[in-house]
Amino acid sequence: MAGRGTADRHGRCAMTARRDYPALAVSLALAAIFVYAGIDKIREPQQFADNIAGFAILPSMFTSLLALTLPVFEIGCGILLLVPMTRRVASLAIALICIVFFTALASALLRGLMLDCGCFGVGAPSRSKMWLELGLDLVLFSGALVVYLRSRSVSGVKLFF
Repeated sequence: MAGRGTADRHGRCAMTARRDYPALAVSLALAAIFVYAGIDKIREPQQFADNIAGFAILPSMFTSLLALTLPVFEIGCGILLLVPMTRRVASLAIALICIVFFTALASALLRGLMLDCGCFGVGAPSRSKMWLELGLDLVLFSGALVVYLRSRSVSGVKLFF
């Protein structure tokens, strides 16, 4: 078939692009999660700033800046996951931000704090919920890592979608 692939040494047509449906499904799920989380945080920026302040990690002058920029970053990463050419960089950004989230939550747990991280809206602070969110960060990191490893940059010409 013309235009469908390249011929191998025996003249058979080899497909140049293969669809990676599991990685695509993970990519779509991550995109939905991060877009939803970002939109949810944008709705109540003051509440999210208060949640960030509860971690007692950042100086107060950076709390509002992070509360205003992190949701936009999450939405942007989610949207970039939907585009095959930017999927790899978006999944790397999400993996890195999951490491930051995990570190902040683990630090709060180790310091004996009980707070609501504000990841998915406002909720009652509880240590069990913090442990659950720590596990969720690991799952999201793993998903981002799978998408990163299963997709290639544009120069590699192996994009799934």
